Amino acid sequence: MIHLIRCAVILTILVFGAYSVTAEILLQEDFEGDLDLTTKWQTGHPKFVYPKDGILYLNQGKSGGDYVSLRSVQHFNDMVIYYEWFIIEWSGQGDGGGALRQTPDGSYWMRWWGRNSVKVTTNKAGPVNAWQPFPAKGGPAQSNYDAASDHFILKAALMTQEKRVTIHIWDITDPKKKVQVAEWEVKDDTYKSGNISFDCWKFGIYGVDNVVVATPEHEEEIFADNFDPQKLAIEPEGKLAITWGDLKSSGL
Repeated sequence: MIHLIRCAVILTILVFGAYSVTAEILLQEDFEGDLDLTTKWQTGHPKFVYPKDGILYLNQGKSGGDYVSLRSVQHFNDMVIYYEWFIIEWSGQGDGGGALRQTPDGSYWMRWWGRNSVKVTTNKAGPVNAWQPFPAKGGPAQSNYDAASDHFILKAALMTQEKRVTIHIWDITDPKKKVQVAEWEVKDDTYKSGNISFDCWKFGIYGVDNVVVATPEHEEEIFADNFDPQKLAIEPEGKLAITWGDLKSSGL
């Protein structure tokens, strides 16, 4: 009888494991070590795009030019994106941000304009005119957060089969008072595949941390209020060998 129970439990694990096999972490980066500029990331500004204190620095202020950027080597189709960004030093002009999907034909961009306005745009013809803000469900992201804020979270879902681009942004400068800056949702699938990127244009220094790109199955988890990017990676407790050992030690 005990053997039959063990077999039934293991069979259940295998069935559910097969069901969720499509859920995948496509890219995860905490910038704690050296930047992988061969298989993971690309930049034309290696001296001014670098990890420091566990954060990616995009140091346009020291570059002597107008623009620095980092982009993923990998291209993605339907995906969910999470990352944090920091305003480390503002020059008094310009903007910082990055492409949520970057393609040769045009891109979806998150832009921080002039220190006190967050917008989501396309840079070519798309769901809105080039460089014009997406319509925001919660209103324009211009006045419902402190202009001195410097730490934010972005969560985005780009779903071509549903023709949907969903983007939420929070101000988390005060960890005790998280403020949702804006909520965008646009029915569009103009740009179906591309990479992600981060950039800083005439801004000073812009920071990025805890980047996650995952398959659509992770959308509910990543968009949850209590999501922790450090706990998204596959944990050993869910693996079959560990589960089998737990079963044996439990006396089943």
